[in-house]
Amino acid sequence: MKPAITILCLGLIFISCKKSSVSHYQSQGIITGYDLRTCAECGGLFITIKNDTTKNAPPHYDINESLQQLGINPNAKFPINVSLNWMHDTTALGRYGYIIVTKIKVIN
Repeated sequence: MKPAITILCLGLIFISCKKSSVSHYQSQGIITGYDLRTCAECGGLFITIKNDTTKNAPPHYDINESLQQLGINPNAKFPINVSLNWMHDTTALGRYGYIIVTKIKVIN
C-alpha cells in the first residue's frame, strides 16, 4: 500500500507543478533613439546590445522597424531597456549594421 501512496503523492506533485513562463532571451539591449538618417517617417531605431561578442561589433545596431511594429508603446521615452532575441540581417542592409529582432520585451 505504501508504494501506491508514494506514487499517488508524486503524481499529484508533478500535476500541480506549473511550467515556468519565463522566456529566455539571448541579449539585453538599450533602444537609444530613432534612426533618422534616411527620413523622419521611414522608421528605424538605434539599439546598443549589451555584452555583444560579435567580432568588431559596432557601437550600435539598426532595427528597420518602428516601436509600434516591435510591440512597444510608441510614446515610450528613450532610452528603453529591452531583452531581445536577434540575428544579423543577411540582406544588403546587414552590411550597414542592421539586425532582425525575432523577440523583444521591455524591461522596467
